Amino acid sequence: MAFDLSKCDFSRCKGECLVLCPYISYDEEDAKGAIRSLIKGDYHQILKECITCAACNDYCPRGANPWDLIAQRQEETGALGIPADARPSSDWLTKPATVIRRGKPGGPLISTGGIYEVVPQAEFLSGQVFEDATIIGGGPYACGFTETHLGRASRPVKFLPEFIANLSKAAEEFGVDEIVFTHDACYNVATTLAMQQGIDVPFRPIHILEYIRDWLRDHPDRITNPLGVEIAVQGGCTTRYAPKGGDHEIWSDWLTDIFDMIGVTSVEERRTYTGVDRLCCGCGIFHTQHERALEIQRKNIDDAIGAGAGELVFI
Repeated sequence: MAFDLSKCDFSRCKGECLVLCPYISYDEEDAKGAIRSLIKGDYHQILKECITCAACNDYCPRGANPWDLIAQRQEETGALGIPADARPSSDWLTKPATVIRRGKPGGPLISTGGIYEVVPQAEFLSGQVFEDATIIGGGPYACGFTETHLGRASRPVKFLPEFIANLSKAAEEFGVDEIVFTHDACYNVATTLAMQQGIDVPFRPIHILEYIRDWLRDHPDRITNPLGVEIAVQGGCTTRYAPKGGDHEIWSDWLTDIFDMIGVTSVEERRTYTGVDRLCCGCGIFHTQHERALEIQRKNIDDAIGAGAGELVFI
């Protein structure tokens, strides 16, 4: 999560970072002018127009991470104008550490981060796939990535050492050397961001999709009723920070394997908004630009339906 000025070479790009952004209408001159302004430390309207989806990092052909520059300036200027009562993620960070469900000794350790009360994960993480798992959650295990949507992009970096230390203590307490993350952002912070920042991670981070894929591979006899459905995928902002596997994000490979094993067909090849062009969920601007957020969601859902999807999976 750092802008790399040495890679931001306007003579070797066409301003793709903002020209390709589906939420604004910038030409090459506009795009380069906006980034130049931010590099100089000046205010630019892009700070307000940006919906904090991080897609521009993927669009940049030079790998300069322009979104991280935008996020930094958003924090410095308060440009997002987030109202105080619309910052629940800050409250998640203060929740005490808790054992949501205690599993078998030596069983998998699953961290739900700080959102276990927002999404009923104890209910979702049930059944034979998770019957041996211990599930933990709370502020000490929250990566804080959601703060990047609220004008506090420095939070995940600032508290990264503490985040990793807290998880390491949990791994030691429960006698495991791996931690499964249900929150995509927490996994990416413990992998991509930790590597960028040179932070040692003494346990192996496991993505929830990798865990499910591996369980299914180990228990093929349990797959008795293939679903036979067509599904679209919503790969949100956090997936853009995922570790890469060759030309593909690793999470997408895990998901493909899961779909193959349980009889699901992906409709992504028939979609407009897919791959690098996948749309944001809109939640980052829900409190400040409500109608704009709803329009993004409508466009995404209509695109999935138009491609023949009967279900929409959110990563």
